[in-house]
Amino acid sequence: MMRKMLLASVLFPLALVGGDVAVAADHAESPGADADPAGDLADVFLFVSPENPKRLVGALTFGGRPLPRSRTDIIYCDPKLIYVLNIGRANAAGQFTNQPAIKVVVRFGKSDTGRCGVQLENVPGAGGTFSGATELVLTSPGGLKAFAGMRNDPFFFDAEGYNGMVAAFDSAAPPGGYLVNSFGLGTRARRDSFANRNITAVVFEMDLDVVAPVSGGSRPKIQAWATTARRP
Repeated sequence: MMRKMLLASVLFPLALVGGDVAVAADHAESPGADADPAGDLADVFLFVSPENPKRLVGALTFGGRPLPRSRTDIIYCDPKLIYVLNIGRANAAGQFTNQPAIKVVVRFGKSDTGRCGVQLENVPGAGGTFSGATELVLTSPGGLKAFAGMRNDPFFFDAEGYNGMVAAFDSAAPPGGYLVNSFGLGTRARRDSFANRNITAVVFEMDLDVVAPVSGGSRPKIQAWATTARRP
């Protein structure tokens, strides 16, 4: 049996989807996911490569530790987990069916010596399944690159300001309002509570013409979501 664990957040580039940018995060959102850090998706990122406009970069992050807990310094390498990035395309009317046209599958495994490795399947434009050790840049038969390993959590969020704002709701709004007062907007540098808090990341290039092929002079809108599943 395969059990779907959770739905991750998505970041869409405006130029790619032709709509509003959607920004969200999903860290330790339920007791079940929190108890299984390797299966706890944090964020999904999609953006056009700054090095090659014909390539779309996808990234999945998971296994972080929510504040105020201590940071993690390990790569989660669980062979029983399957990570899937689902990508759907809008139809001619610009509507989504919520069915994936593409399913990129990521798996981890360990060698006889205990070295962690990663395998990527169905990466658009990759030219086949490719794999290798974590913490190294891998190249697919089609020339696309991928990486899996520990990185600083790219998610930006002021958790202290958010908690302060929620606590302030019990009282009358302070001068400037709840938002400005709690987050210090315009009065100090941005505060990132996730800075230097490690997370396991899988980052890979995709062929943009395969993900969202041009039709009638424009690309279709796309939607993306990620899931994890655990084998017994």
